[in-house]
Amino acid sequence: PLEWYLKKHTIQLNWTLIGNICENDLECWGSQGKRQVSEQPFSFPQICPLQLQHGDKLLMSADETLKTYGIRVFNVSREDFESCTTNAELKNQFVFPHNTNESEHVEAKWITPGHHYFIALREGDSQLCKLGLRLNVSVKTQLCRASPLLRLCSGNGVCRTDFYEGAYHCRCNHRYFGRFCERFDACLDNPCQNKGICLSNGSTDPNNRTYKCLCPPHFTVNCSEIIGEGNCQTICEDGTCVQLSPVSFRCICVSGFS
Repeated sequence: PLEWYLKKHTIQLNWTLIGNICENDLECWGSQGKRQVSEQPFSFPQICPLQLQHGDKLLMSADETLKTYGIRVFNVSREDFESCTTNAELKNQFVFPHNTNESEHVEAKWITPGHHYFIALREGDSQLCKLGLRLNVSVKTQLCRASPLLRLCSGNGVCRTDFYEGAYHCRCNHRYFGRFCERFDACLDNPCQNKGICLSNGSTDPNNRTYKCLCPPHFTVNCSEIIGEGNCQTICEDGTCVQLSPVSFRCICVSGFS
């Protein structure tokens, strides 16, 4: 999911060459855009990439054919992931101390925040890996609140990520802004009329979200009212001046004018 969920999940990954293999950016991610500049497009078979939230648990197993055949899963660098090479004697690369069979938990050290690459080999042979038995796992944290005691995005937005982002960030609701959507922009819809300029205080206090209008000469109250009847008669070229208060008037335009 692209939206942060509060309850941690357990994700099941089955090593198989049947039905879960993709071969390029479009097939694997559903998009060719927003790739990091440093990343090059790829075109080799792999198990569909996996995204995890930090704190999720990952289970791995193998399908019946691969259980019988016998595979070992290795944690490798990106370069070895792409080339399907590794030193099969390095035990610190083993994800499990034995062949992958029944569903088994992946240790937390293999799924810390960041990118992790896994390949499956049989007795050091890379043929299965090159056919698609390799997995790219992205583990992401959320950067959507300043404290665990606060609501995500201050309750004024959604905590989301995209495939090529490294973490979850706030997408703020209308009129809200700031890293955690904690600030309010009363000027976003420009309440100041007649070419007035709106200045918002950008307050984080919901009881003090104010703005003021810098109005052209003779205008007041959101720049919608004209001070003095004489000024109104001059400004209101194609309309009628209507008095709103002892000193202010509004121009009511005739049909076809604004």
